[in-house]
Amino acid sequence: MRGLRRTAGAVAAALGALALGAALALLAGFLYAWVRGEPTGAMVAWILGLFFLAALLLGAFGATLPDEAAAAEAEAPAGEPVPAPADGVRSVDGGDEGEKAEEGEEGDWYDPLVFGLILVGLVAGGPFGIAGYEALKPTTGSTAPTAPAPAPAPGTTPSASASPSPSAAPSVTPGDAAVAWTVPATGGPYDTAPGAWAVGEAVVQIRSDGLSAYAVRDGAVRWNVPAPRREAVCATGREAVGNIGIVAFGRHRKPCAHLLAVHTSTGQVLWRQRAEGAGIPAYGLAVGGATVVVAEDRVVRGRAAETGEPRWQRPRDRGCAVRALDADDERVLLVEQCGAGARLVALETRTGEESWTTALPVESVVAAAVVSVTPAVVALNEEDPRGTHAVLAFDDRGTPRATIPVHGPAGTLALPDQVSETGRGGRAVVVGDRLIALAGQGSSAPHKVVALGLKDGRPAWEHAPEGGSVEALSPAPDGRIAVLAGGPGVVLLDATTGAPRGGTATKDPRAVVSLDPLLLLPATGAHVVLNRTPAPPAPALFALR
Repeated sequence: MRGLRRTAGAVAAALGALALGAALALLAGFLYAWVRGEPTGAMVAWILGLFFLAALLLGAFGATLPDEAAAAEAEAPAGEPVPAPADGVRSVDGGDEGEKAEEGEEGDWYDPLVFGLILVGLVAGGPFGIAGYEALKPTTGSTAPTAPAPAPAPGTTPSASASPSPSAAPSVTPGDAAVAWTVPATGGPYDTAPGAWAVGEAVVQIRSDGLSAYAVRDGAVRWNVPAPRREAVCATGREAVGNIGIVAFGRHRKPCAHLLAVHTSTGQVLWRQRAEGAGIPAYGLAVGGATVVVAEDRVVRGRAAETGEPRWQRPRDRGCAVRALDADDERVLLVEQCGAGARLVALETRTGEESWTTALPVESVVAAAVVSVTPAVVALNEEDPRGTHAVLAFDDRGTPRATIPVHGPAGTLALPDQVSETGRGGRAVVVGDRLIALAGQGSSAPHKVVALGLKDGRPAWEHAPEGGSVEALSPAPDGRIAVLAGGPGVVLLDATTGAPRGGTATKDPRAVVSLDPLLLLPATGAHVVLNRTPAPPAPALFALR
């Protein structure tokens, strides 16, 4: 009977240690996720359950241990009275002495056996806890509660999936373009969209609270990736490359340091990492070929785009800060400010080796934007009113070419937000040997599109569409320049001559453009408009077809 009891105790001890090891491993995973601000799901309930199970099993093991009173009685000095045994129990004299000897022999091996089983159980429970952490960790790339479903065209019945039906509104006259679908604005603080990516047959909206992808054809939600708990998007790569996009998150008044790479076709989170030091500047992220380039606290670091594995790093000189960064397959281009001066640095994307460095005409604090990596074109906006406020072009060796003033004969150029002088940013693109941008007069809204030569800065052509205003531009997939004009409508321009080569216009009341600058995304089969800070009735997104 004693042997059966001890066997049961050993099994209970091993299982209790197994549950305890799993609980400790799962607790470590929970603390890791909690510190990073990631969702923890039902981990707490499982941790408490495992600790309770471990206590129950170890308690059962304790119940099988020998009675301490009996052990003390057996060790009593000779001559002291020993209580008479109960009926049916052998006296101490005689056969019981052999039983004690047998118990002592069993104790010699039983205690080390139980100790070993407990150690094995604790170690073996670790993998079970890790597997539980992976299973209980909420997935990011499937659903997000904040992503709105696109709205169908008026007069249609929404389907169960809330995907819109691309039918024209009743007010659209024959020959006009229709709004194929819209994504309504909620009017909340999370509607702010710092960027977006066009990725083939989908567009990815980057909002402060996460990422959402929509099909260009019908606006159906492809995937959502929510921001970590209490974090917001604080930096983003300008474009997704090779189906990989990069963003960074940060908590309120904390460093922008939580990197996340996502597969733009599936929404799968490829990797997460924390940047070192004081975090990432707002324009310090880029994807170039198979490399993600990040401006961190004291280094510029290249990581493998698919895994996040570090490939190279370039330490920054003391007193220098990165003002702008972008990359393509071959080159990384960054603007560094060192004291009152600044320089333009070109690195090889794959290795991080420096190709050339050029001093910039800067003598005060400067804001900068990389307009094009190849050819090298940057925009500068100095704090000094008499300083450099221009777009600068360079050849492949870093030799300066044209300097195009922001306020020049062609008008006031609409440039990216960080260098905008009018409070209204806009995208400028380089096609061939020309800079193409929106332009206006002074602080007024842009009313035309201009093309300026990168060799001499002279105007090559300009186009002022009917309606008196232009809102955004982007390169179309076929090489033309798509311009969102007042109305709204999209005019397609020949990049070489500026001549109109097609377009669409609509009177659909759902095609509302917000007051905040917006983006026109170069999608296949439609023109997708992003209102960066929409307020009803302006939608967050809408597509013209």
